[in-house]
Amino acid sequence: MQRKIGIWLGVCLLVGFFLWPYQAVAQEEKPLVPDFTLMSNRGEPVSLSDHAGRVVVLNFWASWCPPCRAEMPEFQKLHEELEETGEAVLLMLNQIDGVRETVASGEKYLNDNGFTFLNLHDNGTVGGRIFGLPGIPVTVVIDPDGYMDNYIIGPASYAAVKRMIEEAK
Repeated sequence: MQRKIGIWLGVCLLVGFFLWPYQAVAQEEKPLVPDFTLMSNRGEPVSLSDHAGRVVVLNFWASWCPPCRAEMPEFQKLHEELEETGEAVLLMLNQIDGVRETVASGEKYLNDNGFTFLNLHDNGTVGGRIFGLPGIPVTVVIDPDGYMDNYIIGPASYAAVKRMIEEAK
């Protein structure tokens, strides 16, 4: 009997541990995300306000980060779908520090691997100053009114991000 209780307790704790990052931010705690503008890999400035009224997905990454590299195919799949449906906007924010990560190293990684999503060069303006990231990867979903709706700290799957997009609509 005690063994069954111990097993169930262990299963519940394990499930809770893996589901914790997917918890929605409570309505009254949703912070308004300030506007920002960053240069893109296409040579154009991109602002968050360019996408006002739409769900926006931000993914913070770097080419030296193994979990970031592991989730890239998931974001490429999401990018291709969102390009067709228009249900949300995906902005990938390459975390440039000038040492481990440069604009050139990030762009080389994307080009070498055939990733075609929009990539923004963030030298700490958004990831560091606005969100105060504890590390990378981090994925943030912003609702159509500009409030942070949900986030994942660590690698994100296509299914988890799709679920967050649906919840943010």
